[in-house]
Amino acid sequence: MKKFDYIVLGGGVAGLSFCKRIAETSNSILLLEKEDIVGGLARSIYHKGFIMDFCAHRFHTGNQDLLKEVLSLDGLKMKKHMKKSRIYMFNKYLRYPFELQNLFRAMSFLQFLKSSFSFVYNKIFLKQKLPPISYKQWFINYYGIELYKIMCYPYTNKIWKMDPSEISADWADQRFQGEKMSKLVKRVIKKILTLDFSNFSLDDENLIPDGGEFYYPDYGFQDLVNALVRTAKKGNLNIKTSVSILSIDRINKILLYEKDKQIKKVQYKNLISTIPIHSLYYLQSKKSEKIEKKLLNLKYLDIIFVYLFLDVDQVSNDHWLYFPDQDIIFNRSVEFTTWSKKMSPKGKTCLCFDITVKKNSSLSKNTNKSIISRVITDAHRIGYIKKEKVLDSKLIKLPNAYPIYSLDYKENLINIVSYLESDDVFLLGRTGIFRYNNSDNSIEMGFKLADN
Repeated sequence: MKKFDYIVLGGGVAGLSFCKRIAETSNSILLLEKEDIVGGLARSIYHKGFIMDFCAHRFHTGNQDLLKEVLSLDGLKMKKHMKKSRIYMFNKYLRYPFELQNLFRAMSFLQFLKSSFSFVYNKIFLKQKLPPISYKQWFINYYGIELYKIMCYPYTNKIWKMDPSEISADWADQRFQGEKMSKLVKRVIKKILTLDFSNFSLDDENLIPDGGEFYYPDYGFQDLVNALVRTAKKGNLNIKTSVSILSIDRINKILLYEKDKQIKKVQYKNLISTIPIHSLYYLQSKKSEKIEKKLLNLKYLDIIFVYLFLDVDQVSNDHWLYFPDQDIIFNRSVEFTTWSKKMSPKGKTCLCFDITVKKNSSLSKNTNKSIISRVITDAHRIGYIKKEKVLDSKLIKLPNAYPIYSLDYKENLINIVSYLESDDVFLLGRTGIFRYNNSDNSIEMGFKLADN
């Protein structure tokens, strides 16, 4: 039986980043991945000369040390972009996110009066004494009730399949940084009070949540994944793909897995799990009725990705487009040609549409053909594409993509993590620690765990 200092479950960027840093030591590492390629949610897909991601994964961080380390990965080349996104509202494409001046101009005059008054009144006269509990409270605290009805409720409800009042404010705190939000809001108030709508720009796009510059490889995010692998393999790293994990004996630190119809037994000193927290619990031997009840309250959303391959050079120059209308099946779209011309054959382009679904919902049970047909119909109806230009399509269903931040998620999560993280077991990554991470957050998390 082989023994390893570290066994890592899951080959996403969090697990690979951990391996990269540990590989700088003499410790032995075994990484086990169920897919036939590493990368997890950040891996790329290849189809008839096209390169696609799961929607798209940019690398964007304010941590300069992290940026320097990632850019120095073996063989990695990434280009700098300035993010451009729009949202489809009022039958128009408006700059997104939080370009309030642009939004106000697109509204009816009555909507403008109500929203601007609510926004200014909320910031000047209503001071929230206690931290917000729900995302609804968080949003109203910053923008007022009228903008909540227009900007927050439709899109949030569409993505998460639940009311924003049922979503923890933690989700907003992780996605939008408080200091930047305060500066952003003050600037918008000044523009509203002075009736300055001459410029849609907020002058400093780095203040926009998820805005500013980012980095992306020429041939999809898999380039960054592969660079992590190359760098980590300079150390004592062994990667096994197409693996099924069968059981984890916590007492004897023995793990059983199957590959190529052969069962292997290995022993670990430390176990790092990036797989869904529910999967880890049921694989390992340690059991608790109390923890199982809490696990029932932690849920994920699944995602359906629909890829359309078009006989046109390019549809738009946006990095993302968002669609909050309930009568449009998809939440957002990404055009990979905008990210890199090398991701599509010459004269062709590929669009990725994502659709969030709850497990066992009616939509999740629809046929692939009917879902693709609805995407094409809706995209054509709003003037985004011409359906006669669609050459081909592909649909991929991805389970456990988004951890759902229900109001009681934190209490349940703390108990579950405390129970599982013992006897040299550590949780990591978006699905492993049940945290809504971007790729840069996951990479940084992997480095930090290895350092500690």
